[in-house]
Amino acid sequence: MELLRDVLRTGDASGRMRRRWLLFPISVAVHATAAVAYLIIPLAAAVELPPAAPPNSSRHWVMPIATPHETPAVVRKAVVAPNAAPAEAPPRLAPEVSTVPNLPSPEGAIAGPPGVSVGVPDALSDVGTTLPPAPPPIVAAKPPGPVRIGGDVRAPQRLVATPPVYPPVAIAAHIEGRVVLEALIDEQGRVDQVKVLRSVALLDAAAMDAVRSWRYTPTTLNGVPVAVLMTVTVTFTLQR
Repeated sequence: MELLRDVLRTGDASGRMRRRWLLFPISVAVHATAAVAYLIIPLAAAVELPPAAPPNSSRHWVMPIATPHETPAVVRKAVVAPNAAPAEAPPRLAPEVSTVPNLPSPEGAIAGPPGVSVGVPDALSDVGTTLPPAPPPIVAAKPPGPVRIGGDVRAPQRLVATPPVYPPVAIAAHIEGRVVLEALIDEQGRVDQVKVLRSVALLDAAAMDAVRSWRYTPTTLNGVPVAVLMTVTVTFTLQR
């Protein structure tokens, strides 16, 4: 009996030791599961699941594309000037209110709309008053004597040029040359006086007679006809 008891005690101790080693991994797994459940259950309770999609809807997964520099859209407000014309015509126009004060009308004023008076100059308020006469036109002063060609005085244009008569004595003597004369032309363009500046024997008289028959356009200075002095050259040449 003692031997059997010792065998049983020995077998019982080895069995307990074996059970302890078998239960150790199970205990570790149970504790780990409990710890994981303790951490996950509060997180799962805080997450809201998305609503279920209807059975006929098709899902399209779109991945948003992030832009490197995305600037927010600027909303511009239209600024309307106080005196700008409206974009649309109003349905009804309000009557304008006159802001002109009712001032007393000046003496001699004509009656007009309220707040507006039409004045009459004092010189015209009396009907019988006559206006002063207009000043006479300014007339340019005429020079006291004839003027010479040059500056503002242009040479007149020759209208009639009678050729000189060659004297027979000069032809017989074979005399040729140029006679230079100074002619005084009056306001009508006629040759009034002739004076010899350069003489040629036997030809001066014929040159002076020819120049006295010439006619010119009238010469004006500041719009006024004037007499002029000009130099005239008469050439005598024999035919060969």
